[in-house]
Amino acid sequence: MENKKQYLIEKTIKEIKQKEEEIKKSDEGLEILETELKVEKRFFEMEDINNEIKENIKYSVGALEDMIFMERSKNDELKKDLQISKMRKQIIDKFGEDEL
Repeated sequence: MENKKQYLIEKTIKEIKQKEEEIKKSDEGLEILETELKVEKRFFEMEDINNEIKENIKYSVGALEDMIFMERSKNDELKKDLQISKMRKQIIDKFGEDEL
């Protein structure tokens, strides 16, 4: 391989862009889930619905809360991975052309 440093830089930049896109999608997904949860909670508070429907809504609220928790955890991991990739690129940049 002729230019290992350039290869690593390009690979790392590609990883950074990919992670940034995943974080953006995750952020949007979280926003949607949180909005859906707000609607379901408001629906649950309605007084003129029967108990069977209310029970179904209760499970829906619980499921949405679980989904939000999982998506936040995923989002946090993606942000850590992004930070690691950015730091890795900085380290690669410090190498001279002939050191790798």
